[in-house]
Amino acid sequence: MLREKELVQRFLSAIGEEENDVSYLEGLAIKIDGFAESRAKMPFHTYEDLGWRAVAAALSDLRVKFVEPLAVAVSITAPDPEKAEAVFRGALAASAHFSVKYAGGDLNGGVEVVVDVAAVGRAQRRIGRRPKPGDILITPPLFGYAGLAFKAYTRLDVPQVAVGVEMLRRPSLRWPDPPDPACVDASMDSSDGLADVLWAMAKGVDIVVEQLPAPSEVLDAAAALGIDAEEVVFNAGEEFLPVFAVRPDCPIPTGYVAFARAVEGRGRVLWRGRELGFRGWSY
Repeated sequence: MLREKELVQRFLSAIGEEENDVSYLEGLAIKIDGFAESRAKMPFHTYEDLGWRAVAAALSDLRVKFVEPLAVAVSITAPDPEKAEAVFRGALAASAHFSVKYAGGDLNGGVEVVVDVAAVGRAQRRIGRRPKPGDILITPPLFGYAGLAFKAYTRLDVPQVAVGVEMLRRPSLRWPDPPDPACVDASMDSSDGLADVLWAMAKGVDIVVEQLPAPSEVLDAAAALGIDAEEVVFNAGEEFLPVFAVRPDCPIPTGYVAFARAVEGRGRVLWRGRELGFRGWSY
């Protein structure tokens, strides 16, 4: 069976579109994102959380491309009115939190909850996924919390796990002020994990990772729990953190760390002198 990303590439090729986080159309950027309950709902999620998370996921892809969000439309499939209303409340709360118009949507019956969000906004310019040789990759050094939560969500007595659970329940998108858009050659958000971002960006270049963009408290917690720290940093997902490839002569904004660089190469991600084995999170 083909994996999701292989299918996405096949579909994009069929319609003549490049692989990117958003689609551009006459000064606008459009994003649609969604998931099914059976693949995405963790034991700690409520149905309101699912509505919130779907809106946050779509807006994250717009924001990482410096798109000003204008509105979202939400399609809800549910087996009963109570679950549909809970998803609606969560999506409405997220729209208010992110100051974006909830412009309606669609409602259907089905055997499980499925949420899809379409978001539209004003685009400053096109930004793709391909860095240039010499670019520096920067991100807020907050990876690992979500990975700990996926691995040990019952251990809410561990503060780092509790932070990760909240990140997975209701992503806040509280990013530090981003770099100057004119400095950015490529960008992605980490919805499918840091490793996925790095491999997606490694097209025509090699990406050399120089440090883990994670707090020391996360690495310490992983060690205490007997969890592979590199796996929770590289291979988790749903952190919804931005990764920007910026030109080397541009300043690094406060709140970001330079953790990798793009060099001439043939599409590899290198960590500690070897090709990175992690490929990113999937359902």
